[in-house]
Amino acid sequence: MNRSIPLHDSECWVFDLDNTLYPASNGLMAEVSSRMTLFVAQVLGVAADEALVEQKQLYRKHGTTLRGLMDEYAVDPWSFLDFVHQVDYGQVDPSPRLAEALLALPGRKIVFTNASTKHAERVLDRLGVAHHFEGVFDVAAASWQPKPHPTAYQTLVERHQITPARSVMVEDIAPNLEPAAALGMTTVWLRHQDATVPAWTTPGEAGDYVHHKIGNLIEWLGSLSASQSQPLDR
Repeated sequence: MNRSIPLHDSECWVFDLDNTLYPASNGLMAEVSSRMTLFVAQVLGVAADEALVEQKQLYRKHGTTLRGLMDEYAVDPWSFLDFVHQVDYGQVDPSPRLAEALLALPGRKIVFTNASTKHAERVLDRLGVAHHFEGVFDVAAASWQPKPHPTAYQTLVERHQITPARSVMVEDIAPNLEPAAALGMTTVWLRHQDATVPAWTTPGEAGDYVHHKIGNLIEWLGSLSASQSQPLDR
């Protein structure tokens, strides 16, 4: 089902953080991923190549590497998050254009991330957009149930008093939008312009839970502010 809601009917905007509010090309998540592999290698006592294979399996099976490490290796989640987020946040450049687009966008804005609030705050500060968001809903707030686990979305809705039918979720990993659509949210998938994007991040043949597809977040948000009477389909 593909539906559109007028901008003036959108009361809440839920944004993914990493590779959504900033471009995937800046290298931050690549560094985080490398540190995840190093953490797995240390926990398992194996070489990096073997750890990478295990990391990918944990991710696919459990939704995040962290959830897999918790379930299968009893890893403390805070030690993992502290380790993997020891990265160079200077890779995230300030984005005045994003700040301007968010300012023009009516309604509440919330970040929904499988990372930590501390990580999200650092990224938002670097982007110069922290003041546009009323809060961050992280994996700890979701009781360590990551996207796309449905309970995480339900907890998000309850904690932030979101009306799904009048809310929009923007995300670069398409399957993470399916539970949002099931709740009644309008979903927006940010397609990365990269031929190497893994197939599992795309909607697939049965991706009717993706209501709108965009290629550039800032340009799309700018087009919304230019004409509030137009539907969200851009």
